[in-house]
Amino acid sequence: MRVLFLCFLFALLFFANLYRLFPDDYYDYISSYSGDIDPRLIQSIIWVESNFDRTAVSSAGAFGLMQIMPSTAMWLKEKFALAQDYQNPEGNILYGIVYLRFLRDIYGDLDRAIMAYNVGPSALNDGRYIESAQRYLKKVKRIYFIYRFLYGER
Repeated sequence: MRVLFLCFLFALLFFANLYRLFPDDYYDYISSYSGDIDPRLIQSIIWVESNFDRTAVSSAGAFGLMQIMPSTAMWLKEKFALAQDYQNPEGNILYGIVYLRFLRDIYGDLDRAIMAYNVGPSALNDGRYIESAQRYLKKVKRIYFIYRFLYGER
């Protein structure tokens, strides 16, 4: 009986930590803008890009939850008439979603769009960093599997 209790306690602690490690932050906001892209996938990209650190800045200068480059943000702001500030969490998420949707429309494929989100469209088109982009895609998909396991499908 004691072994069963310890197993139960271990399982409880394990799952409690999973929920802590993979937060459900911003789900409602993401859902309101994600359209036909699963909000859990967007959360997975956020987890991979910044681990939900709203103040994250990469060595290349990408900023925020979805690690938007300032030049990309300015281009998106102009092209799609975005009024939000990409430096606040909600605006950063919106810019990331709009950019991912734009890439998906260009490539006609969400996997290639996710890879281009990471390495940039020009690098993906000419084959630079393809291995890195494929590793990134696999990581996003692993995290996406965890998010769907923990929180279900939309």
